[in-house]
Amino acid sequence: MRIQSIDILRGIAILGILFMNIYFHGSLITGYGELSPKPVMDTFIEIVNTIFFDGRFRTLFCLLFGAGLAIQYNACKKKQLSPKVFLSSRLNWLIVFGIIHGVFIFGGDVLLLYSLSALTILSALELPLKDLYKKATRYITIGIILSIAFTLLVIIFAEDSPMMRSSEDYIAMHELWFSHYGYQVLIQGGITFGLLLLSPLFIYWQVAGLMLLGAFLYRVGFFNKGFSAKRLKIVLTMALIFITIDISCMALFDISGEISSVLSSVSAIFVALIYAHIVIKLTKKKSHFITLYAAPGKVAFSLYILQSICMALLLRPWQESFYLTAHRIDYVMIALIFTLVQIGLAHLYLRYFNQGPLEYIWRKAYQRSINKNEKNLGT
Repeated sequence: MRIQSIDILRGIAILGILFMNIYFHGSLITGYGELSPKPVMDTFIEIVNTIFFDGRFRTLFCLLFGAGLAIQYNACKKKQLSPKVFLSSRLNWLIVFGIIHGVFIFGGDVLLLYSLSALTILSALELPLKDLYKKATRYITIGIILSIAFTLLVIIFAEDSPMMRSSEDYIAMHELWFSHYGYQVLIQGGITFGLLLLSPLFIYWQVAGLMLLGAFLYRVGFFNKGFSAKRLKIVLTMALIFITIDISCMALFDISGEISSVLSSVSAIFVALIYAHIVIKLTKKKSHFITLYAAPGKVAFSLYILQSICMALLLRPWQESFYLTAHRIDYVMIALIFTLVQIGLAHLYLRYFNQGPLEYIWRKAYQRSINKNEKNLGT
């Protein structure tokens, strides 16, 4: 039986990710080049992103990934199947999709990192609740320390100022990126695998820890009831503390978007938990508005790849007319319009089909691998 709040949260997460990724869908290496003088609206959108968007939906998606692992683990146990064989097969095929997506479509892919991280924590799904929670908090704490340390090192030793759109470096990178699709593939592949290799130094610990926390939250029934009032106050307090640090660093040190994203990944943990709590409560009240996101959540994999394909086709041909003149509000409006399109598509598609197209292909692929493995073991 599907848990409606998880479907809704997954839908919100996958749609929300676009609002941060969109700055890089067109040009992965330059992202959003800052304008001089900086428009007031750009500053406002940066503050809104820092508080409500930056890292929040990736974190929420990561928590749900872990909850999904726990759900599948329990289902395997009930059916007397091997959870390790089943989950490993699913994740191995997701790695294949992640490599294709990251190298050929969008180098900001998370599927590869998430799948490999999940493979390293499968054995932890068997832990008792207390041990599972301890391991989750230990991993997350290591991730927080490394993220803060990395940000401090950049602030102290590096001259990390935002790249101006009028600078020679930006123009050179811009022209090189749009010179040839083969170059884009080379850069996307380098970033995809480079992030993977560097992940043990910072991002892996948060990703793995959040997945473990998601599994823990599922097992204690969080996705059916949310936080207690006491627990919610603690999470709110931590969110406010780290958001204040984010905004202060952004104002005092003028750090760039990439570095601020590393720092904001800490506050994102607590903000994502607050989002989850709010959605769970609204789901219990049967809010019609919130249930609109259940359909996108059921086809989240397909929508995630669709975002990358459509944004690449839409944004990459506009190398002169758009990138050199666009403001942040232009990107926000594109993301907002495409979000409405995705919600409509998801509802329309699910009238006729039970699964998203990529969900169907993925399921067929890993089931075939499982059947082949069982046949070999039987032989």
